[in-house]
Amino acid sequence: MINSSVVVADTEEQQSLVETIGQLLGRHWGPGSAHKLVQDPERVSEVPLWSELAEMGVAGLPVPESRGGSGGSWADFAVAAEALGAVVAPVPVIAVAGALGALSSPNVAGDELLARVASGRSVPAVAWTEHTGMPAVAGRFDAVAGDSADRVLVSGSAELILTPEADVVILLADGEAGPLLVAVSTSDSQAVRIERTQSLDLLRPLGALTAQRAVATVLAAGDDAVAAMRRSLVTAGLTLASESIGVASHCLWAAVDYAAVREQFGKPIGALQAVKHKCADMLAHVELARATAREVAELLDSGAGAAALDRAVALALLESITAAQHVTADYIQVLAGVGFTWEHEAHLYYRRAGASAPLFGGASAARECLDPTRHAAASTVATEVAPGSPAAELAAAVATLLPLHHARWGADDSFPARLSWQQRLHEAGWIAPHWPKEFGGRGLSIVDQVACDQVLAGSRAPMLAGVLGVNNVAPTLMHYGTAEQREHLAAIQAGTEVWCQGFSEPGSGSDLASLRTRAVLDGDEFIVNGQKIWTSEGMEGTHCLLLVRTDPQAPPHKGISALLVPMDTAGITRRPITQITGEGGFAEVFFDDVRVPRSALLGPLHEGWKVTMTTLGFERAGVIMMAGRLEQTVLDLVTTLTDHDLAAHARAELTDRLSEARAVGLLGKRALGRIAAGGAPGAEHSVIKLVWSTTMQAIGDTHLRVLGPAAITSATGAAAQRDYLMSRSATIAGGTTEIMRNILAERVLGMPK
Repeated sequence: MINSSVVVADTEEQQSLVETIGQLLGRHWGPGSAHKLVQDPERVSEVPLWSELAEMGVAGLPVPESRGGSGGSWADFAVAAEALGAVVAPVPVIAVAGALGALSSPNVAGDELLARVASGRSVPAVAWTEHTGMPAVAGRFDAVAGDSADRVLVSGSAELILTPEADVVILLADGEAGPLLVAVSTSDSQAVRIERTQSLDLLRPLGALTAQRAVATVLAAGDDAVAAMRRSLVTAGLTLASESIGVASHCLWAAVDYAAVREQFGKPIGALQAVKHKCADMLAHVELARATAREVAELLDSGAGAAALDRAVALALLESITAAQHVTADYIQVLAGVGFTWEHEAHLYYRRAGASAPLFGGASAARECLDPTRHAAASTVATEVAPGSPAAELAAAVATLLPLHHARWGADDSFPARLSWQQRLHEAGWIAPHWPKEFGGRGLSIVDQVACDQVLAGSRAPMLAGVLGVNNVAPTLMHYGTAEQREHLAAIQAGTEVWCQGFSEPGSGSDLASLRTRAVLDGDEFIVNGQKIWTSEGMEGTHCLLLVRTDPQAPPHKGISALLVPMDTAGITRRPITQITGEGGFAEVFFDDVRVPRSALLGPLHEGWKVTMTTLGFERAGVIMMAGRLEQTVLDLVTTLTDHDLAAHARAELTDRLSEARAVGLLGKRALGRIAAGGAPGAEHSVIKLVWSTTMQAIGDTHLRVLGPAAITSATGAAAQRDYLMSRSATIAGGTTEIMRNILAERVLGMPK
């Protein structure tokens, strides 16, 4: 059986598919099969196992039943490829995917061959060369007229093809009147020769193809032929990406399992922070890659255009190849010496990752396709605004309100400017549309909430001044607040009250449960003494949701209470904290015998920790929206550099930042899809916070570097300098990346504390 954590199914049908494939592999590709087979690489064959898989319908998953297939989808096929990659199965899944993509393209006369491939009766190869999507693979083919209109004679070569055991080869040849998509049978050994070649991957046979006046059947001509071959690159690329994710995911979970039982220094190595952090990063690689590959499958199934598919598969290949190479290497590192032995499985996965990396041009071809400085780049995660939807209504309102705001404030992003924008939105009825209607909101679902945020992000609208009150404090008031306390909600919406959160202390940052600010009950009042620090909007805030310790004898997460405190209460002293940019934004707040009425207690006494956890549902949306805005940040940066003559390294850096941001956005989209379907977010939701932080920091570094010397003078580099300096906060605010990695390792991967 295949571990359900290794191969993630998105539907019940896919879960059944994975289980069925797992059972088949258990019978035909059990433990030890791989090592037994690679003792003699010439004996490695992709046909036996594929015949069994085809019989259960895997080969025809994305093909309609009416055309001889299983009636599934490309999403199903991607999950199957992931399962096969998880066991480094010797199967022709990439070549089959390429053939299915070409044969199912419009105006391709290949129904009979499509049905044969979908049923497994025919095992195809696709002869991609440097002229047709496989850079650095020499070869080309020419065709001359044959004995009938649908027959030609093909001559040429491809120095590398996948699946050398194929009984038919699909290729693009130059005909007398233009390009032709043709199918060549390999049964005529005089006209068609495929010689096997040695490969780094001992379980994936390769070959070199030579054709000499081989009889070929014409499947398509002209633009239709080119489009079919282009589509084959997408379907094959999706499959390679999915297989690579299976490779990486298996290595991740195998490393976690090994770290749980291997002991050093008297404890499992999985309890060592260095190992935890390595495994957390492995998880991030896998989840990012999976999100990009599943996006390609979704686009294929929805009939997306060729350009969108090209970009999507380029990103999926870049992320999945990177993931496979990093994770398989880290697997060996976690295993240490045992991972460097022939007898262990690790080198088979490492070989598969290395041998997959250059296919379809590898990372360099993917980056060239994604380069935002050469190609117009629009956000790929922005939700299409459906007519009549809440997002469409908001878009119309923003189109009116934003010019008025800019006329008054220009590019000013100060607190007063952002507060003014918040008040404009409130007057139009668009502050907190996700709040329930009874509290002044519109009751939008999380899907509509995220769509509305993407409208604001795409419009480059200012952030709200009172965002903590709107997104964090308000949900807690709705759940725990008394009728009197809930009266704050209207003021939060209107921006007449700005709330901050009194959480962090000098000795309690990520370890919030260790807070020491005390509140002693004296009759009908609490007397508060202590200090808070890093309080966002602490200087501007009118009110504070304050966490205090009310039972010092209780365990750390117990004995904490939440108080609603006006910031003008006697005994409160605020001091601004100047950030490394020279700007404010934070405050340290001192409480000296501050008297707060008992009626300010939010929720039960000593249950403040549980009270603050109430915002979880809103935080889910916030994390997803944060991910969606990241790509727009990179695109805005590219726009500011339009008039600069960028060096090659600068373009490469910007491409990497866009790719990283786009992958994070797709991870958010994937989490959103799970929530919208009524499920709980999976590992991808937990990963978002970590990868957003590291990507945001990389964007700041890149902005400074790509400008060169111009970035270090105030006249030309002010924005770059600010981004560079502010980026350091990305891996600190909201919990450091070190703590996030610990959380991922312990709570998602189940590693020991």
